[in-house]
Amino acid sequence: MHNRKGKIMNKKKMITLLLTLCALLPLASCGRTVGEGAGRITTAGADSAPADSETTAASSDTEGDPNRVTFVAAGDNIIHDSIIVDAKNLAATAASTGAYTGTYYFDRMYDGIRDIVSSADLAYVNQEGPVAGDSLGVQGYPTFNAPEEVGDALIGVGFDIVNIANNHMLDMDNSTRTGYKSTLEYWKTKDIFQIGGYESEQDYNTVRYIEKKGIKIALLSYTYGTNDYKLSAASPNLVVPYIDDATITKQVKAAKEQCDCVIVSMHWGKDTAGAQFNNTPTAEQKRLAKLLADLGVDVVLGMHPHVIQPTEWMYGSGGNKSLVIYSIGNLLSTMLHSYNNVGFIASFDIVRGSDGKISIEQPIMNPVVCHYQADGSKLDSQGLATRSGLALYMLNDYTEQLASEHGSQLYGSFTLSDIYGYVTSTQTDMLPDYVKNH
Repeated sequence: MHNRKGKIMNKKKMITLLLTLCALLPLASCGRTVGEGAGRITTAGADSAPADSETTAASSDTEGDPNRVTFVAAGDNIIHDSIIVDAKNLAATAASTGAYTGTYYFDRMYDGIRDIVSSADLAYVNQEGPVAGDSLGVQGYPTFNAPEEVGDALIGVGFDIVNIANNHMLDMDNSTRTGYKSTLEYWKTKDIFQIGGYESEQDYNTVRYIEKKGIKIALLSYTYGTNDYKLSAASPNLVVPYIDDATITKQVKAAKEQCDCVIVSMHWGKDTAGAQFNNTPTAEQKRLAKLLADLGVDVVLGMHPHVIQPTEWMYGSGGNKSLVIYSIGNLLSTMLHSYNNVGFIASFDIVRGSDGKISIEQPIMNPVVCHYQADGSKLDSQGLATRSGLALYMLNDYTEQLASEHGSQLYGSFTLSDIYGYVTSTQTDMLPDYVKNH
């Protein structure tokens, strides 16, 4: 398996992952500090000093500009059945040479985004659905449960932050199954910062933030729903962060009081899988974006529509400027249509000015293509063409030949120019030069 290319010793060497109790619990002054490494969590008691007087070591990372944090964000990582089968076959092949001993091997699928992810100071991804492993039965659509090796691969490619608040987060919860709890337990053992999953109301009402280069970056997360699935009765204390105006308002205000920058992940909008290409945000997405801008949120990371949607600067009522990404689109998936296999890896800089104020600069929507091959003569358990050979490509690395071989050709002919067209019809600015000049 790939290691993190020295990332823990370089890119993440002195990142301090911090959780500080927010003002939503006004009489409590306890805080949580999450150190690097697996499960190293210390909790201060209610009689401890307030969070603003804590002496937790800040980052001493001096890579690049000490006042600039580079951030990248990838979209929905959706582990369909065909991806699971492909990973199992890759593992078997690697095992035959003695190169691998696991059951599933996903690492190679992410090689094409390794550079952009690992070179950023902080990298975010949305993991769609539980990562509860074999104990609850690995499976794909419509009720997802990914192998734990998926999480290992995401960490291996360089992701620092994983979001789990989405409509599939309770797919493995019922009267006896506790997939949400198992997923939380898995991520707690890993060197990654998890948002969107909360063990209690107190945990939910706690501002989670990463401190990088002395800049405190709060990360909040919400989902529109959970496909009518309910929490397991065996996990009554866990909290699902549903979108709610009052809760969002309260939590964003608390985050702004304690942190320098606030980033909010929103699982929202209309699922366009299987529909015609539609990159227009809904009225509700627009309304929520304006609410977040008015609250002073710095960046909104939108997910769920399964296609790319526009990114814009939105001005809040206080004169502030928020970067709103309505939909980053998919990362890894085997959805059938070509437009569902084009996503963004958004990049932007969080910059501390000489006056101490924070700004968001240089936003770029970097197109990424999820490639796979398909065999229409062999059908899977859902009666669909078998799909294999999963690989992610940045669009500047994708070719006409690869496009002609993409399995989505079975569901509608397209060319490389069509892929560029999905991007440029969605976004006219904030694109790499090679896209603008295509």
